[in-house]
Amino acid sequence: MDSKLKKDCPILTIAIPTYNRPQAIQKQIRLLIPQLNNRVNLIVYDNFSKSSVESLLTREELSKISLVRNSVNVGGDANIARCFENCNTKWLWTLSDDDFVKESIVDYLLELLDREENTVFFNFCKGVSFRTIGFEQLIEEFKSFIVFSSSFTMSSCVYNIEKIKPSLQDYYNNLSSMVGTIIMVLKYVEKNGSSICEFIDYTLINSYNDEVGWDYRTYIPRTRLFLEAFYNEKKVKEYNKTLFLGCHLTNYWLIANDRNKKKVSHRERWELFLLVLRNQGIANALIYCPKTVIRLFFTLISQTYYLRKTK
Repeated sequence: MDSKLKKDCPILTIAIPTYNRPQAIQKQIRLLIPQLNNRVNLIVYDNFSKSSVESLLTREELSKISLVRNSVNVGGDANIARCFENCNTKWLWTLSDDDFVKESIVDYLLELLDREENTVFFNFCKGVSFRTIGFEQLIEEFKSFIVFSSSFTMSSCVYNIEKIKPSLQDYYNNLSSMVGTIIMVLKYVEKNGSSICEFIDYTLINSYNDEVGWDYRTYIPRTRLFLEAFYNEKKVKEYNKTLFLGCHLTNYWLIANDRNKKKVSHRERWELFLLVLRNQGIANALIYCPKTVIRLFFTLISQTYYLRKTK
């Protein structure tokens, strides 16, 4: 393709799934519109919000974006999946409606994507910077809970849809896991040995919303589906110290930090801790992450004592 023509063609889709956050989506769109050019498509997937996104924008603003409004609420996971299925550019950036972007971030992304056109998956995660080639290198890095958790942080991920789209079935097959995008990427890399993934010590976001949009009481039991998606009797020992370890450490971290403090009871935290411990296996927990497990155990014990004392 002629280089000038290539520069005039859309290569990046910014897809924003949204539901009932009128002020947030309006602000996000207005941050992005001045950054758009003919190489970028901005598509909003409105999951049948009470106030339609269309009603929040001017006619001129609407002319610069694409808007898809579902006829019913299909659920958050399915709405995100539609961003992937309907993407017709090489690259896809999935963006939360309330993770507000930096100024000039689109130009930064376009320059990066032009330079690293063979990369399969980008993850922008502060404090972490590395490149992997192939499945073994990637799962070795996934033993870190920072790497694992950032890989399903929607606004931090950019996907090479041109490459990954054949693995979209793996995403849909594991949609209820809440980490279907991770499974999709990992399955693609597993089947395509020389695939490049890049984790960059940088953030695309100027400010994150501190309000948690999902409940870890729902998420943690579903991570069993992630473990089952990769369970291999011959490789389970290797995965217990790499791929699966990052999953378990993320779950322990969620319980320890208790991000939904007003909603999750102490008993529920105990139940979740025991569930993760059961999924990992006590022996594996004591071999691969003893400090994390013991620290969380004694934290829960001390809180149990405090609650009993104050009754």
